[in-house]
Amino acid sequence: MNVQSSHGHSHSKGPQSLRLTKGAKKVLEVLERTDELSSAQDIHSALRNEEDSPPGLTTVYRSLESLVQLGLVQSVDFGDGERRYEMVKPGEHHHHLVCEKCRNSVHLDQCLVQQLEESIQAKYKFEVRGHILEIFGLCEQCQQAMAPAGKNQ
Repeated sequence: MNVQSSHGHSHSKGPQSLRLTKGAKKVLEVLERTDELSSAQDIHSALRNEEDSPPGLTTVYRSLESLVQLGLVQSVDFGDGERRYEMVKPGEHHHHLVCEKCRNSVHLDQCLVQQLEESIQAKYKFEVRGHILEIFGLCEQCQQAMAPAGKNQ
């Protein structure tokens, strides 16, 4: 299926064209413009700043839910009760390093779980259908900010 946005980016997902609601298209457009993980509130705020009659917050949440189900958006849980979202290519997923202090995140360049999945399938005859990996800790800046004065380099 092809999903065409107003920016001309096409997301291939099979032979047929995928229909998105007006709200979902607007949410997707906001996510296309950012490299950061965004909460529903962040997306709603961006739409309120851009649109004369933006979709409501409930519409943003519903749109995100349908975009996640379609595989166009990935939902990420930082463990703080608020999900963040990012665009992904269909069939793709990302893992993140998440700073517990400043909440910044870094995309990992590769899936570190693939080899583990293969090992689990071989050893336990378990069909793995998916996984989620977010690694929590402190980023370099937060570590430096917390270090005693004499230990900063």
